Amino acid sequence: MSLWLERCITGYFQLFGLVCGWSGSRLGRLLGSSFLVLILIELFVQIWHYFKGDIQYGESLSAYFVKTIQGVNLAYNMIHAWIVLTALLQCHRVRRLLEQLPLVRATGIMYSHLFLELLLVVCNLALISNESNRNWENLQYAFSLQAVRARYLEVMLLVDRLDDQVEQLYHKVISGCTDYKTLRSEYAHLAKVSRTISQIYGPSLLLLNVICLGDWIIVCNVYFMVAYLESMPASWFIFAQVMFVVLPTLIKVWTMCAACHRCVAKSKLLKEQLKDRPGQTPTERSQIEDFALQIMQDPIKFDVCGIYHLNLQTLAGMFFFILEALVIFLQFVSLVRP
Repeated sequence: MSLWLERCITGYFQLFGLVCGWSGSRLGRLLGSSFLVLILIELFVQIWHYFKGDIQYGESLSAYFVKTIQGVNLAYNMIHAWIVLTALLQCHRVRRLLEQLPLVRATGIMYSHLFLELLLVVCNLALISNESNRNWENLQYAFSLQAVRARYLEVMLLVDRLDDQVEQLYHKVISGCTDYKTLRSEYAHLAKVSRTISQIYGPSLLLLNVICLGDWIIVCNVYFMVAYLESMPASWFIFAQVMFVVLPTLIKVWTMCAACHRCVAKSKLLKEQLKDRPGQTPTERSQIEDFALQIMQDPIKFDVCGIYHLNLQTLAGMFFFILEALVIFLQFVSLVRP
């Protein structure tokens, strides 16, 4: 990845309050921190207005669906506020983490995700311009929505950097390197970095995965508004707008879990490669066994608050959980359906 692309991505994350600021300039970090404080204040104001009851819903059946949608929007604001707060509190820790993960060569997958981010930004601006009477409210919602979904891209880029380091270590092993002390030291460093990524980004990823359920609840709400509520001017275009929120999130979750799964799989291949190495002397065979035991006892993994690991198997379990929750929700909504 070139330096200009790295700076563009950093500026994009800083715009949505995901990172603190530029690592090479003290003035830039100060301005970045001030900008994060302004975002945090604005988010707290939105949350305060919601709990204060400034938003009027009415007493009709359609007001129930509007309340549900506003509740999910509130969840996005709260998660966004949590991400901004952690970016402020863990600014130095994140900067040290980035220093330990060198830049990697940009791939087609990386460019496709960057294109997806820009496409989502353009689509959000287009949807906001369609409702001129609610531009500010829609902009606030789109800002938090885009910031929360950009968290997946941030984590995926960090995992790609770590994956490149694991691949370099794997090539050293298969090339016949016998300096096992250095190899073990490099692996221990990579395992520590994976734990650091899990500790910094695990809580926010847990909240993001939970909010996916809220997205599908909104889909169900809009479906019933379109199909059953004649008092609301709804159409299938509204349903398509909601799917625009859900589908990119699912794609981001899948790609992030796939990146974590690929990195962990390479570390397992490293252990298999060591098992196949015979060793020329008893000392070398002992070092190989100790290295393989280290990989088994201290594996490279990405967990979310110690609850579950980020991989493709967990992704399937999360989808089944969402389906079960949606079935319960549909049964509940059928009771209030006109």
